[in-house]
Amino acid sequence: MKSSPANRSRDIERQAGYLCPEHCAPPPPRTHSADDMWFIRDGCGIVCGVITWLLVFYAEFVVLFVMLLPAKNVVYSLINGAVFNGLAFLALSSHFRAMCTDP
Repeated sequence: MKSSPANRSRDIERQAGYLCPEHCAPPPPRTHSADDMWFIRDGCGIVCGVITWLLVFYAEFVVLFVMLLPAKNVVYSLINGAVFNGLAFLALSSHFRAMCTDP
């Protein structure tokens, strides 16, 4: 009779001598405090972050030079410009904080 994989797992749990703490390497010492900036040097993440920021700056250019400056109504341009710039600032500051915070 063959044993199922679940039975094999239970056998390993019963003979778990390899899980002794004296055989484990100690964790590396923490050299930074909780207030330090946290950032992983991940190439794909950095590229995605740069693309995100460039897209927001491109949207800023389009809204300002294509939509608001050619508009004939000054009040419309001021209100929509202030709302868009406020939301863009909040989006970029949230993105920066998320990039530089320890998950």
